[in-house]
Amino acid sequence: MKLFGTAGIRGTLWEKVTPELAMNLGKAVGTYINGETVAVARDGRTSSVMLQSALISGLLSTGTEVLDFGLIPTPTLAWGTREHGDGGVMITASHNPPTDNGIKVFNGDGTEFYVEQEGELEELVFSGNFRKATWSEIKTVKAIDVIDDYVGAVLEFVNHETELKVLYDGANGAGSVLAPYLLREMGAKIISVNAHVDGHFPGRKPEPRYENIAYLGELARELGVDLVIAQDGDADRIAVFDEKGQYVNEDTLIALFAKLYVEEHGGGTVVVSIDTGSRIDHVVENAGGRVVRIPLGQPHDGIKRYGAIFAAEPWKLVHPRFGPWIDSFVTMGLLIKLIDERGKPLSQIIREEIPTYYLTKKNVKCPDEHKREAMERAYNALGEALRSEVKEVLTISGFRFNLRDGSWVLVRPSGTEPKIRVVVEAPSEKRRDELFELAYETVTRAVEDVMRKG
Repeated sequence: MKLFGTAGIRGTLWEKVTPELAMNLGKAVGTYINGETVAVARDGRTSSVMLQSALISGLLSTGTEVLDFGLIPTPTLAWGTREHGDGGVMITASHNPPTDNGIKVFNGDGTEFYVEQEGELEELVFSGNFRKATWSEIKTVKAIDVIDDYVGAVLEFVNHETELKVLYDGANGAGSVLAPYLLREMGAKIISVNAHVDGHFPGRKPEPRYENIAYLGELARELGVDLVIAQDGDADRIAVFDEKGQYVNEDTLIALFAKLYVEEHGGGTVVVSIDTGSRIDHVVENAGGRVVRIPLGQPHDGIKRYGAIFAAEPWKLVHPRFGPWIDSFVTMGLLIKLIDERGKPLSQIIREEIPTYYLTKKNVKCPDEHKREAMERAYNALGEALRSEVKEVLTISGFRFNLRDGSWVLVRPSGTEPKIRVVVEAPSEKRRDELFELAYETVTRAVEDVMRKG
């Protein structure tokens, strides 16, 4: 598809994401949903009000009633859509740089649009076959504040009070309007940083990967907190440090929750993205469940297809019993509950319950128009180099070589940025480093060859 990537539409303002696109997508959504009620919200990016206004104009032109939720996190938009709308649209570029923006579309039950729906919506945008309302059919925009009701729903679902001391980093994003108040309502003692909304993201880069939030480890030790929680620009992603200021690997966080849900259900299916690691398989299978891997950006598809009790990809966890969307607020509430119920610090829980594997991730810059050929070259070269060691090959969201010793190598094109992502995991650091050097150099060389060619 030309517009939709792994998580809606995303790109640089004026280059890919424009008011014209937002208006046309509004017309397409209104036509697709056929004149019902659509909830609209935005994050705190400098261009979000502009794009939301254009989107609303497009929706109104089709005779759609618009519910304006204002500036809220993406999980809140999904919940509010289920409660009030027949569809929903979020203006956000999630964790992308401040120069970017984007658009995510939701069904009436709070699920993100499925791949086939995005394809149909894209066809509508390019065809221009939009419904045009007569003057008497044009409806109104109603402003609704859903934050208090959403906080109440999360508190009811989590059903736990705490005395933990929590350091919260909101990335100057939309989560800042909600997370500190949710945690305070749980009884937590809150220290907040980067917790005012600013579309320039002055505190740090909005993506909560380790290199952007490493300073939180030292800060956690200085402040003596029990837990550190960091979010991204639209607050669907969550990153965590333990009470020792140690970063909790994304797969470790997923494994903790996967184990919890499988134990609670006495089995069941967990769906995780193609770039997740073996520690998840280990704890799920030992608890009597099974793991199914799916493409990036499709946890909702996986839940529907496999009847999953839990779904996740790095930083993004879905709790189907609460709702079929990525929700960092439910994640933080349940994590606090887990720590309190275990009666142990998070570092000890992880040490006792989750095995250690060694993982490395790094991106190779690659223009979008060269990704396909570079991926083909890298696949052939790596396949030849690893031929005698390969146990299984997965070809979703790029390609992944599962090796006989439990190691794996993943190479996948980013669906939102001009990059190819290289991920390697192994049972030992030495093995990881050897495989990563091979994979990263192979992909880099493939990109350089394609760029040189043409």
